[in-house]
Amino acid sequence: MLFSYGCYAPQPREEVEKPSLSGRELVLQALKSRKEQKKAQSCLGGVLTTAISSSSLNPANPLKRIDPDDEENKDRIFRIKFSEGTEVGGLLFKYENGANGPQPLLMASFGFLQDRWGSESAKFYELYLKDPTQRIPAHVLILDHPTAGPFLAYNDHLSVGSYDDARMWIEIAQSLRNILDITTIHLFGVSMSGQTVVHALIEDKRLGLDLFDSGMAVSIAPDFRQAPGKQLARLKTPEGTENPWRHSFEHLPNETLIDTIHSQSIWMLINKQFVTSYRWVKPEEDEFEIKRENVAVFLREACEARITFLREQQRIPDTWNYRDFSLENLELFMSATRIAGVVGRVQTPLVLVSSEDDPAVERWMYVEVVDAAEDNPWIVDYETERGGHFGFDVAYGKDYLGRIIRLMLDPDVINNWNKTN
Repeated sequence: MLFSYGCYAPQPREEVEKPSLSGRELVLQALKSRKEQKKAQSCLGGVLTTAISSSSLNPANPLKRIDPDDEENKDRIFRIKFSEGTEVGGLLFKYENGANGPQPLLMASFGFLQDRWGSESAKFYELYLKDPTQRIPAHVLILDHPTAGPFLAYNDHLSVGSYDDARMWIEIAQSLRNILDITTIHLFGVSMSGQTVVHALIEDKRLGLDLFDSGMAVSIAPDFRQAPGKQLARLKTPEGTENPWRHSFEHLPNETLIDTIHSQSIWMLINKQFVTSYRWVKPEEDEFEIKRENVAVFLREACEARITFLREQQRIPDTWNYRDFSLENLELFMSATRIAGVVGRVQTPLVLVSSEDDPAVERWMYVEVVDAAEDNPWIVDYETERGGHFGFDVAYGKDYLGRIIRLMLDPDVINNWNKTN
């Protein structure tokens, strides 16, 4: 019989008759049954909700951060090098609750410019891992997004992620399955990493690997060209240098206050997080920096270098889906990997959750994905009124997403996803 986990570790309780719902219906029910935080918080706009959720509220160190100098975190460092030379890093939080036997694995990443030490990783750690009595019951691997500083430090180029990142996740899952005693593997991606989750689930089935049991894409940025591409296209460049991200747009409307906030946010992430994390990996380059006017050009050139690198690799034809994902150039790759064009192929339980007031991703992009996924029985999609960009804890409390994560780790929910009464 299906049952849903609460936000805390399950406690012994008296058996009662439970509603005979499919796993999909249970998750949708949990998404709908949310409770507003106090009025002062629930009335905040998406920009403030996002900022409060990710901020340390310390002017000297405005972004939340996991401490790389903490001894426990040093022991958690994960690093892998693939056969074609790419290196990926992260933090592995092993679940050690005294229980014998294998445990689930949750692979997580938090999108554009985010790494293992970054603000969104730190938020996830505080909400769902820090308290051992309330942490989610699984090993958790937090991975650097391939637009982050450590990825550049390891590889000398950056990736926009999506299908490219998904292929990396598959290789990592295959490796960890041989190292850890794992029951099931689940994916959690925020923003651009939501793209990774969708592509990883599809590619896993295409290759017949059956590595992944479920996925969650939260505040998904389903098209890199539009978000963060549009924000990057508005950044100032050196005099006489065209912004290379503008190639994707015939016309950019006049800049709004939200656009100005986006520009400032990107600069803060580059200055306070990207550069800091790069230097942590390469301490010998302690003078490494990126000037504000060079951000757009720097990121574009680093991502184009990744496409060139991949194109030049000698790959076995059936391990890279060349038919659907061109490596001819970055524009074609971004166009082919947009989620609305592929989400119908998902055949693994997947949750899509976003908010109407998301300040980073325009609502029409999420609606386009939902419309494309409408007839897919493997997908649950839900849009809240509030929550900003992965700021649902401010609007609805940490229990809101925490309960969904626990449901997606529950084998009864997954095994009965499309159960018919």
